[in-house]
Amino acid sequence: MNKTFLSLCLAAAVCTGHAQDNPRIQTLDLSAKELAHYMAPGWNLGNTLEAGNSANIFTNNGGTATETLWQSTKTTQDIINLVKANGFKSVRIPTAWVMGHLTDRATMTIDPLWLARVKEVVDYCINANLYVVLNDHWDGGWIEYDGFTTGVDVSAKKEQLRLLWTNIATAFSEYDERLIFAGMNEPGVGGASPEASGGLMFDQYTDNDKLIDFVTRLQEYEQVFIDAVRATGGNNARRVLVVQGPNTNIGQTNKYYDVTKLTDSATDRLMVEIHHYDPYQFCGMTEDASWGKVWYYWYGHSPARASSDRIAPDAQRTAIQTNMNSLKSNFVDKGFPVIVGEYGCNHKTLATTVGTQANHDESVKFWYQFSTEYAYEAGLIPFAWDTNNLGRPNMTIFNRNGLSVNDQTIYDGVFAGDQAGRAAFNAIYPEPSTTNGVTVRAVDDQTAEKVYDLGCRVVATGVKDFSRLKLKKGIYIFKGKKYVVN
Repeated sequence: MNKTFLSLCLAAAVCTGHAQDNPRIQTLDLSAKELAHYMAPGWNLGNTLEAGNSANIFTNNGGTATETLWQSTKTTQDIINLVKANGFKSVRIPTAWVMGHLTDRATMTIDPLWLARVKEVVDYCINANLYVVLNDHWDGGWIEYDGFTTGVDVSAKKEQLRLLWTNIATAFSEYDERLIFAGMNEPGVGGASPEASGGLMFDQYTDNDKLIDFVTRLQEYEQVFIDAVRATGGNNARRVLVVQGPNTNIGQTNKYYDVTKLTDSATDRLMVEIHHYDPYQFCGMTEDASWGKVWYYWYGHSPARASSDRIAPDAQRTAIQTNMNSLKSNFVDKGFPVIVGEYGCNHKTLATTVGTQANHDESVKFWYQFSTEYAYEAGLIPFAWDTNNLGRPNMTIFNRNGLSVNDQTIYDGVFAGDQAGRAAFNAIYPEPSTTNGVTVRAVDDQTAEKVYDLGCRVVATGVKDFSRLKLKKGIYIFKGKKYVVN
């Protein structure tokens, strides 16, 4: 047998087996804007891998059992398949690393058992052809609160951050572009850890004039995150990364945050993150307070009581739309896609003395529809918050244990907005046709095949007809056969 032909056959066999055994290995090399086309809508695996006790920061006292500390269901492939089957394209995985999962503080070494479990959950998502955002969540407040206190050793925090992200990035270096890293969660929000050295350097609600200093420090940390990931090389050299605006607050991010001050050795590989739970009196508040009362209705529904403090005013709706459009102008139009890493509204059970349940239900649905639709129109990628809390008030879309939709009202709102805003979203992020001369197709077309070069690297995926590809000169393997491109 011809030795060249034999080697090609062996290469085909090795490549095919490699791809089947490692579905995460698939290199399409998309920019942040190209990747954005495939990511919306997104869903959060909330209250799960980020759970823990802040008393355990910089220790290994958490263990893998923390996964069910804040909710009761261990994540499975079936749960992730449920998310995929119901139309979501991405999963954000909030994750704790420092809060109970470090075996060595000096080197910020992650417990291998915990790392293996996080990888397993990421693999569930990749197996389902979902995109993944993996972050360092609140994590006991070790960086996103303590790092912004008045007496903190900023240099020491930077080194801890560099070591942590070097370890995370190294562990996931072989994963393809469907895995995205986010440096933090809500910098400046949350309580101090037991090791905090002082109070927060600003009051997030009143000291907006001090936010300039805060943002300067935030971007110093974010630069460390970017540099640490890039330095690990391989796929991480060009992986899409997410940086957070101050407090992930839309208004503060629009006013104070300039992402172009960050430098990146990779081109067009950064996204910005904000969160959306506005207005708080409708979305988050569950009982009346001295300063204000719960709003049970959203725009378009009259309250059962004849009191204006029970319905979100029209100005709130306009403010959300204006802020989202400002994110488009400030970031999306400049080449930085924005993810709404969390958005949600508490669905409540109303007492008959408070209001009408049907109107509240429709208000919640409309809030999700409105928020999703106008996020799309501004080029924002929304990720619904979901905590697996089946009672009310809740923001829980899926019953993970029952493998079913838990809240049809919220689900219908998300996908009504998805349908209404999809055309506008696709106009901002059109489906990429070619990347570096290689035709790109949707990765979840299970009837299609991959094309390999002789180094077993995937150069195209989702291919049904090799003749339609535009490849550089070379020899390729497709469906076990040799193809020569002259």
